[in-house]
Amino acid sequence: MKQDILELDLFKEVATHYEVFYKLQPLTARIYALLVFNNCKEGLTFDDVLETFHASKSSVSHSINSLIELNFIEQFKKDCERKRYFRIKKNLFLIRMEDVHKRLIRERTITQKLRAYRKTQGNELFKQDEVDVYISHLNSVTESIEKTIQNLKLHIKDK
Repeated sequence: MKQDILELDLFKEVATHYEVFYKLQPLTARIYALLVFNNCKEGLTFDDVLETFHASKSSVSHSINSLIELNFIEQFKKDCERKRYFRIKKNLFLIRMEDVHKRLIRERTITQKLRAYRKTQGNELFKQDEVDVYISHLNSVTESIEKTIQNLKLHIKDK
């Protein structure tokens, strides 16, 4: 079954997306894509992942540790078992939205500081109108994401 998933064009597209937009290494992106496709509470074991990709233990271990560090996946153990299982974080969409929100807030703050700095130097890097449009856009997108975060939190509470 897992091998069939690896051959799907959608799987390849998803893995490439994570590789390009999240700057994951190819194997890490493919492991993450597999866990996304797997989408189950039971998760996959290290051996499941190893068997699926036929990669070295160290490469798979490094990829899994990177995904845990990035807060993309979680590890857990089942009762009376020594094996570790891996699955997508339960609140993945909320985590992603909060990350995007932080990045946008930081982008807006940095842009405003750069604009102020350039004004004191008497030499503006960008036209004032362009900066204002950009900051205005960041404001509206940030507000939209804040609403999405609130909605996701409501859905999480309902579970």
